[in-house]
Amino acid sequence: MRRGLLLAILGSLLLSVSTETITNPVLAVAFLGTKLRNFVNLVLVLAGAVLALVGFYCMFVPGVTELKESDPDYATPALLVEYGYMFGLILLIFGVLSAWSVIGLLMLVLSLALLVIGMIGMIILCFRLYYNEESNLYMIAGIIFVIGIFINVAALISCILMYLALGKTIGRYGTSKQLT
Repeated sequence: MRRGLLLAILGSLLLSVSTETITNPVLAVAFLGTKLRNFVNLVLVLAGAVLALVGFYCMFVPGVTELKESDPDYATPALLVEYGYMFGLILLIFGVLSAWSVIGLLMLVLSLALLVIGMIGMIILCFRLYYNEESNLYMIAGIIFVIGIFINVAALISCILMYLALGKTIGRYGTSKQLT
């Protein structure tokens, strides 16, 4: 679960950099010409989306599924995270590749909506983990995830906080298993 979050953090970082190069005029001027800038943005978006997809779907979602199997309270966040992020990132990849068409633009809009659904699942997951594990990092990550719906960098910070909190939780459970 933790490794998947690390890949998602790297993917989000690449997506944030590509967004900044599009919107920030200083960074946009740093690339010579719009063709190079567009190519670099395309590569960054695709690499970030693929890294995040692999991290979430292959590593993070199985961990959330295990939580769901052990405690039914995690069923809703597991479902929202799995389908929101998985389909949102897949549509993002195809939407970026066909952004010049109307269908590609619709895919991008739909991918953003699905990614927001995935983020809502992460918010619920953080709050449930806070109530069960009593680690303040989960609560802080959940609150910052709410801000992350509107500001992409905040979601990145939330993922980092959740990564740290999961490390402490895994360490505590690893220690308790060694004691028994």
